[in-house]
Amino acid sequence: MSDGIYAALSGALASFTQLETTANNLANVDTAGYRSVTPVFREVLAQQNGGNQANATVRFSTVRRTTVDTSPGAMRETGNPLDVAFPEDAFLALGTAAGERYTRAGSLHVAPDGTLSTQRGQVVSNEAQQPIVVDPGAHVTITEQGNVLADGESVGFLRIVTFERPGEMTYEGKGMLAANAEAGAPRPNARPLSVGHVEGSNASTVRAVTDLMSASRMFEAMEQAIGTFTTLDRRLVTTVMKPT
Repeated sequence: MSDGIYAALSGALASFTQLETTANNLANVDTAGYRSVTPVFREVLAQQNGGNQANATVRFSTVRRTTVDTSPGAMRETGNPLDVAFPEDAFLALGTAAGERYTRAGSLHVAPDGTLSTQRGQVVSNEAQQPIVVDPGAHVTITEQGNVLADGESVGFLRIVTFERPGEMTYEGKGMLAANAEAGAPRPNARPLSVGHVEGSNASTVRAVTDLMSASRMFEAMEQAIGTFTTLDRRLVTTVMKPT
């Protein structure tokens, strides 16, 4: 079988990953706090037949990782005392079953059980990495310093953190990001919050549609290349096996 078919297949898989990522960006152009994600590709050089033949290097394309676009989204004023927008490259910590996760979506509310949560139901953490719980009937506000007040009494501070390389964080869906060694350790944020505001998505509809079209064309080209290599292999086998 021709080595070209493997190269074309790797290109098709890489294009499919880009299609998935771009479609996700397009679906979140109106999601508060969403940061668009871009796949980062790398070229792999492989040796065929132990590298003993001339021109034995075969090139493959793979997805190395994804990178998070850290450019800010548009700010929108809501007047809601539980809506907060974070400083650039700062994130709100959430407590999940998989460990601490982070988000830029600052539209918060008090759940029926009294826990301060995101609109997706994710539990907001305090500086001790514990849930912030209030009386469900209390009047809750948040200060610019992240102090959560219930009927004027402090019940804890929001855990707001920054990272040395936030673009290296891993997007896990539902507006959540996970930290990793490349992003660095979370550090406390000391900058004031914008209360009564929410940050919009930084994903661009025009860019997402353009990237979607480009990835679709590349996928179709790789698909055609796979078909061509398959046809050539079939003809080669038929020719070699034909009795003389």
